[in-house]
Amino acid sequence: MRRLVLAVCLVSLLAGCGTFIGDSPPPSDERAVAAVEEANRSIAPVDAYRFEMDMHVAASADGQSRTVQVDGDGAVNVSAKRMRATSQTQDQTVDSYVDGYRAYQGCQEPWGGYAVENVSRTEPWATATPLHRQVLLFERSNVYWRGNETLDGNRTVLVTASPSADTLESIMDRRRTGDVGLDGASLENATARLWLDPETNRPVQSELRIRISQRGATATATITVQYTGYDEPTRVSIPPDVYDDPYQLGCPGAG
Repeated sequence: MRRLVLAVCLVSLLAGCGTFIGDSPPPSDERAVAAVEEANRSIAPVDAYRFEMDMHVAASADGQSRTVQVDGDGAVNVSAKRMRATSQTQDQTVDSYVDGYRAYQGCQEPWGGYAVENVSRTEPWATATPLHRQVLLFERSNVYWRGNETLDGNRTVLVTASPSADTLESIMDRRRTGDVGLDGASLENATARLWLDPETNRPVQSELRIRISQRGATATATITVQYTGYDEPTRVSIPPDVYDDPYQLGCPGAG
């Protein structure tokens, strides 16, 4: 079950999976397509932002169940090509960094240290960050206009999406998948929501819900990300020890 929990965490972070089970979604709404296009244009010049993440994963197999709650936050400076992200579970806090085209993933105890991987140069650097990756998900999915919705007391515009496994696969973060086998996993359902500021067209919050199965086990995950601090002064500092002899083949014990 541990491997399925890891798998569903990866998929919920746009890591991709195997086959999709379900009916084909209806065609996109033109108004929703236009809203996503405006959102993409609105974030193109963004130089910096911050994000907060909340993820809940529940898995069950052979009469047993397990839940994982992950909280996180981070900061992105596009012009400096730097990102910091911190995730925390009940007993672990993990930091990760991107410096240029090198990504450093913190390894859990008892190993510690960092694993290093290359960031793809085939797409703009910003597409490796949460905000741009979520908008890209909507660009490549069937999308639907849901109109005005109040979020935390503020008026927003809501667009939903029905991403397929192929869509998730097309924008997956390959650095995250190398140590967790996803063969045989099936994506049974995936839905996404994107709340936009009606004045700036910038994303305020995104949500992805997925359900996958693997070898008789099932897992569901909901990941919510809030985006704030657009173009506010953002300095991403990276501790010197991140660069000290990092693991080249992923974190120990991740397989």
